[in-house]
Amino acid sequence: MNSLQQSKKRVAWVAIVCFTPLFLFFVGWFFYLSVFQTYKGENMLAFAEEERWKAVSTLKAERGEIFDRFGQPIAINIPSYRVVAVLKLGGERVEGKTLLPEEFPEAARELATVIPMTEADILKRLEQNVDRGQIEFGVPGRDLTVEQKEEIEAFELPGITFVEEPKRYYPNKVFASSVIGYAQKIDQNGRIELVGELGIEKSLNDILSESYGLNRFEKDLAGRQLIASDEQLRIEPEDGADVQLTIDHRIQQLLDTKMDEMYKEYAPKNATAIIMDPKTGEIVALSDRPSFDPNTREITSYSNFSVSSRFEPGSTMKIFTLAAAINEGVFDPNELYKSGSYTYGRTTFNDYNITGWGTIPMVEGVWHSSNVAFSIMANERLGLSRYEDYFNAFKFDQRTGVDLPGEVNSQYDFESPLNVLITAWGQSTAVTPMQILQATSAIATDGTMKQPHVIKKVVNRETGETIRTTNPKVVGQPITAEAAKLTREALDGVVNSDLGTGQLYALENYRVIGKTGTAQIAENGKYLSGQYIHSFVGMAPEDDPELVMYIAVDRPNSDSSTTGPRIMAPLFKDVMDVALRYRSVEPEKQEKAVDASTKTTESYVDLGRDEAVMKAKTASFAPILLGGGAAVSAQSPVEGQSYVVGERLLLKTADTFAMPNLSGWSLRDVKRLATLYQLNLEIDGTGFVTSQSIGKDKPVKTGATLKVRLESPSN
Repeated sequence: MNSLQQSKKRVAWVAIVCFTPLFLFFVGWFFYLSVFQTYKGENMLAFAEEERWKAVSTLKAERGEIFDRFGQPIAINIPSYRVVAVLKLGGERVEGKTLLPEEFPEAARELATVIPMTEADILKRLEQNVDRGQIEFGVPGRDLTVEQKEEIEAFELPGITFVEEPKRYYPNKVFASSVIGYAQKIDQNGRIELVGELGIEKSLNDILSESYGLNRFEKDLAGRQLIASDEQLRIEPEDGADVQLTIDHRIQQLLDTKMDEMYKEYAPKNATAIIMDPKTGEIVALSDRPSFDPNTREITSYSNFSVSSRFEPGSTMKIFTLAAAINEGVFDPNELYKSGSYTYGRTTFNDYNITGWGTIPMVEGVWHSSNVAFSIMANERLGLSRYEDYFNAFKFDQRTGVDLPGEVNSQYDFESPLNVLITAWGQSTAVTPMQILQATSAIATDGTMKQPHVIKKVVNRETGETIRTTNPKVVGQPITAEAAKLTREALDGVVNSDLGTGQLYALENYRVIGKTGTAQIAENGKYLSGQYIHSFVGMAPEDDPELVMYIAVDRPNSDSSTTGPRIMAPLFKDVMDVALRYRSVEPEKQEKAVDASTKTTESYVDLGRDEAVMKAKTASFAPILLGGGAAVSAQSPVEGQSYVVGERLLLKTADTFAMPNLSGWSLRDVKRLATLYQLNLEIDGTGFVTSQSIGKDKPVKTGATLKVRLESPSN
């Protein structure tokens, strides 16, 4: 016998030895069950008969939804459908109930008009799976809308049915997307559920998630539930809780729009803008770029720049050095110092213009954003040890604890006194935008810092009962109320003087105070040449700030002549002005509005269009041309009436005009328009215009009817 034959013989013996006992075991086991019909004391036939008359059904529940502060939907649930072709029932083709092979071509032709598949591809899928019980159509056959489902149902195709699935829908599309995040479908053992994957959807997933119920019952021959049954088990489903945010959808939509415009023009690596109520810590709007539509999820960045990125703050950090010096009583605004350069040990610092501005008062150094002034303040007036105490008192040494996922802490090294000094005017230390915003809340109020938050409350979806409320939380008081007031006064010239670095941020109707910042970017221990993060933190109105806004733009694609204020000021001004109006801060009541002294209206009648507009702007009006005429025929306010800087001047040039966008107009302005054109005005509400019956750019004739809705939103 050769070696090959010997190997085959050994394999055969191994198979006999291993598999014969296993075969005998199963034969004996089945014989035992057939004779004794029991297993672990349980009669198997009785058990099978009992289970035959039992049924289990899943009781559905819904994921909690997300709303803004006024109850406007941000993330909601809508039904979606998966189309299924039933080809056999119980292994058999049933005419009228299953899709028969001869009906495939018609079905393919009809379905191709609704789902994104070609007729040929649908037909091929049907023919290749003709022997299966049912088939689906992959991604093109999923996430169908109610309208698509009804279109297909209208074809009355036999065997074509639908499986309903939950779907998360974001009606505002790109809207605080880094805050909201998104939820997507997950297959949990055959059951489709929504699971949060980013932002609030992820961090509050346990709160938003639903609990499915269970109904186990005895059934009759027809499969119907028996009313009288001892075997019924029912676990009630429970919807997830709804979440109401502090976000104001009107301000958020405007902010997103303006961020889009800025991002399109300057294409920065990243950008963020945050608006907060400093008295409560409520975030009323937050927008990051790049962003995304959570419905389509074409995401290029999964981080929230406002909390997950830290960088050198630049001169915005000088606000807190100034506040510390004022609080300690060591800041004298009239103290003279020589600007230009400052030497500490072997290191010499320069002001940004190298030569400085000569010998100037300390307060002018604040307006110029002089590094020398703040080096003197931190090193010679406060002392570096005391500056460190204030750095910690403003909580720059710890996370804010904002209720957004992914927050990182600051990064600093105070082992070196030089780093402490440099930190005082904005370099060497990296902080987050949210840390800057939290610290600024102390300057904007009575010296108390409020923790930022975006969650207003959590509500039981079924009962409407509030489960949890986020109340304003004071996290520290680094300075006194008097020091906060004096800090605001010292900062005033940054925006409102001819010397300040932030002049472009001034509003016509509200007095803005704030601080600009330009920070270099460190990489591998060196600063990148010509690469900056521009920032601005501003608040208004000065005497009692209602809102604080922080903007940061990381490495915008612009030439060297385009400064940070030129990039960010249009965004700040457009959004802050409207936001303050939405919050019922009356421009006419601002005691310190820029150049708010009363003026007298001149006549613009008979002037040409261009000449009238130019003259009106020179007089500090906001001119509104109405009609396509060559010259002004009437105006409001009329000649001799008083007005304040920034007020609208309506210039009529024809009897027909294109309706302007009235959003944000006061009732007084709307009445002037109605008087000018003898419009029939119907008013609903008080405050400022939020909607109008005649749309923007629609033609309007004298005597038309105009309906406007006005609102004075609460905080």
